[in-house]
Amino acid sequence: MQQSTQLLVIVANILDEIIKETDTLEIEQESQSYFHANKAPSISIHNYLQRIAKYTHCSEQCFVIALIYLDRLQEKHPYLVLNSKCIHRFLLLAIMIAIKYQDDDYYKNEYYAKVGGVSVREIFILEQEFLELMDHQLFIDEQYYFLYEKKLLEYGEIEMP
Repeated sequence: MQQSTQLLVIVANILDEIIKETDTLEIEQESQSYFHANKAPSISIHNYLQRIAKYTHCSEQCFVIALIYLDRLQEKHPYLVLNSKCIHRFLLLAIMIAIKYQDDDYYKNEYYAKVGGVSVREIFILEQEFLELMDHQLFIDEQYYFLYEKKLLEYGEIEMP
């Protein structure tokens, strides 16, 4: 198994664990955001990540950065609950923004909307909302990134090559 495939499994497993816990919580209306759907998508987090990886051709660093962004969102907005009704949209936007910030090549929002299964109008609104929730603070210190990646790989019991 390639490291990037392993990384997707690790990220999916972490998010699945979070979702199992948060799906049992009663969520107040004000804790919901534009990212929340009426029902959870039928595609698993792992399959969704594979789809995004396959069609965006992004670097594996973008998946680590996306997870860091999701952690930051939770730190900045503790009332915001990531559950099965919103995780796919948050994940799509975190990865899309990581790609735009990290990678040299990226697609137009219309393409990411198609990959992620949302409308073009929705992807633009979600991007603006995500950036506002992040206070437009996208920079990640290199040392922090490597520490975070190391912890992810340790979580997955994967040795660095």
